[in-house]
Amino acid sequence: LQLFTRVVSSKSHPIMLFLDDLHWADSASLDVLQYILSDIKGSSCIYIVGSYRSNEVLKDHAIFRLMNTLNTCNVRLSKVNLDGMEIEDVNHIISDALGIFPRICKPLSQ
Repeated sequence: LQLFTRVVSSKSHPIMLFLDDLHWADSASLDVLQYILSDIKGSSCIYIVGSYRSNEVLKDHAIFRLMNTLNTCNVRLSKVNLDGMEIEDVNHIISDALGIFPRICKPLSQ
């Protein structure tokens, strides 16, 4: 997999993966992510954005072990905590997506 990512990715054509619900991932799947991301020999350019529900994982979950291992391997990580969204926030997103005034799409936000 590391060789594959080296061949198909570059700084001008990076690979971007979004993996949702990582709280459901098994250890073997997270090991594959670690293997790909900790490639120190190659020049692969891969970015992985993963999401998980913090209310569904315990402190000893495999996701946190993965993040610690990647930090040890000097893989750059960024962690962003997102709290629940308010109805007003959802309304702004819908308004932007549809290109209409927030007052018009307010019923869609509820």
